[in-house]
Amino acid sequence: MSIVESFRKAITFFEELHREGLIIDYALIGGLALSAWVKPRTTKDVDLVVAVSRQITWKDLASSIETRLHKKVYLQKGSKRTTIQEKLSFMIGSIEVDAISTKDFELALEAIENAVTAEIFDKNVKVITPEYLILLKLIPLSPQDKIDIRALMKKADIKILKMLAEKHSLLHKFDSMLTKGKNVS
Repeated sequence: MSIVESFRKAITFFEELHREGLIIDYALIGGLALSAWVKPRTTKDVDLVVAVSRQITWKDLASSIETRLHKKVYLQKGSKRTTIQEKLSFMIGSIEVDAISTKDFELALEAIENAVTAEIFDKNVKVITPEYLILLKLIPLSPQDKIDIRALMKKADIKILKMLAEKHSLLHKFDSMLTKGKNVS
């Protein structure tokens, strides 16, 4: 199964869960979301942020994936010190699908609520805006995240970005990254 087919299958599955009311909503984040806004880059996974309905747990969602897709799901739990409280991963074809829960993660829930629809691989899918993508990338801030943030800055509304960064206690980290980036360049 090609990467495009794997992507379409993953999105179709989450669309079904949404129609059935098992998840409230979801949106694409990560490298594929980045490609909706700037020059695409290669990525090995499909990253989603997912809000589950109150009637099911994250573990129920994992069971649904295992039952319906016949895929082994790996659950990860966060701690009091981590931003992400629940994450699950599974393979579809040759790509990994990583889903992050909005549980106790206001920034992620807000990102879904403000997402826009974009066409990726001939599928209409909700994609978070550049401002929210930058903020979510600030949390782990890997070397690739720094590159992605610099590319996204050209598409972001800086005034909105700074307001959101302050609201979610990420302004210092954002300003620090920008300052370091100017000294390196």
